[in-house]
Amino acid sequence: MRAEVAAREDYPLPGLWQQFNYDAKGDLLYGDKRVLDWVERYDAPLSVIDAAWVRRRVTELRALLDTARRHTRYPAPTDIYYAAKARMHAGVVLPAYQAGALGETSSAQDLMHLELLFKAGLLPKAFTVISNGFKLPPERLDDRKPRKGVMIDDGAPPLDRYIEDYASAILRAHAVGLNVVPILDSLDEVDWFSRRVAAPMQCGVRLAFGLTADRLGLDSVNAGFGLTVAQARRALKRLAGHPLLHPRMIHAMVGAAEASPSLPEIVDGVRLSASLFFELKRDCPGLDTLNVGGGLPLLGDAYDHVGAFQAMMKAIQEEAERAGATTLPRLAFEPGSLIAAEANFNIMPVLAVKAQGLVGGAPILFGIVDGSFIESSIDGLLLGHDFPVIPANLANRRAYPMWLRGVTCDSMDVWPPSTVNRDWLRLPVPRPNEKLYVVVAQIGAYQESLTGKGGVNHCAVKEPAEIVIDGDRHVLIPSPTTRDQSRLMGYTRKMLNLLAPQSKAAKPEPAVAFQAGSKDMW
Repeated sequence: MRAEVAAREDYPLPGLWQQFNYDAKGDLLYGDKRVLDWVERYDAPLSVIDAAWVRRRVTELRALLDTARRHTRYPAPTDIYYAAKARMHAGVVLPAYQAGALGETSSAQDLMHLELLFKAGLLPKAFTVISNGFKLPPERLDDRKPRKGVMIDDGAPPLDRYIEDYASAILRAHAVGLNVVPILDSLDEVDWFSRRVAAPMQCGVRLAFGLTADRLGLDSVNAGFGLTVAQARRALKRLAGHPLLHPRMIHAMVGAAEASPSLPEIVDGVRLSASLFFELKRDCPGLDTLNVGGGLPLLGDAYDHVGAFQAMMKAIQEEAERAGATTLPRLAFEPGSLIAAEANFNIMPVLAVKAQGLVGGAPILFGIVDGSFIESSIDGLLLGHDFPVIPANLANRRAYPMWLRGVTCDSMDVWPPSTVNRDWLRLPVPRPNEKLYVVVAQIGAYQESLTGKGGVNHCAVKEPAEIVIDGDRHVLIPSPTTRDQSRLMGYTRKMLNLLAPQSKAAKPEPAVAFQAGSKDMW
């Protein structure tokens, strides 16, 4: 069987073959571009991010939601908040916003990216960002600030002790004019923002939620984030009558992509969240938005997204009727992988193909790639995510069963790993004077951040500084700065010039990423 046919059989994913195709020579095409042309120009391994594909998926998701609203006659608007923790790279974030997605942050780092884009005039009008996650108030960081004057190493200047906490970043972004809506995660956060907000600000309350349709089971949901229903009621009572802080949103994260919830589970969770929304709205009439989070499959998967949205909307309408409510809530969704995953793929060269032993008279083939699956596709090893691996050339040749190994010599650096429900890949074998390249597709969400590429961790969690001691001597290696991480994620003048509309393009001269807290932000 030809390798092209084997690839299509092995990965019958509609979205994958919307992006990729093969020419008569067996070379892989991405749209109308030959993948090997990038290799010939830039070498490999190479990671490709497609900003246009991000815009396409956001636009398609908007159309699917509008279709579901028409079919169910759901009167309230729907909002798409891109969950930037899936991929904070400028090449994904800005195109998502340009296509109509709103913002969702999980740390001070990605909120500062939004502040940069806002000050540069690159965000759409009426742009809103919701800030999820645990928001460390500054006073809780006091014990983490070393005494002044500590030197980095041999005569180096003192380490910058400024720690940018999330809560203060929210207030700062709001002060410069960005419409930030903090989703309050605890009663402590309710009290902190109540005391410090200086201008009218909308907010939300997050429920401790999960895959459950049982009201009694909510208090034991292993969510980690959010408040119990009783705590949420207390929070809303504390906020009632506050002159500046106005609760508008109830956040109930029904499911997550890694949990692979079934449609009935999702709908039951949405039904329960709607029931709680209407119950809490009786105590807080200003509530107008129900946020059910993300977790749906990719748009390119064989999945009925419109049917899922219709089922959710019908469940909310039924709960509204049961509660005697005359107004339905705005519906907010927080897709991450759905927007980012398909927009990035890796091109990896196969350095050699080794034959080791026989199975049923056929050689056991291992292709050694110039890279590591531990670094590039960690969810395959952790969660059994079956990232498509297809030949970038020689696809008109016969396909053979093959495993790919990284260059790390680690037993787990193999594809497909034991966690994936696939015995082997089917790939062509290059001749002695040829080189095989493979594409690992749909890796745009979470993979680099989970392995900490360049010191940029999941949700931009701060990389710890290191101190190496030898007797009475020591050397301190500081953690990457906000500026370092921003540069690694593409927040440079050159990148924003590429992505910005011509009328909004920044000045053409190259510059490094912005300095956190600076007036210029460039």
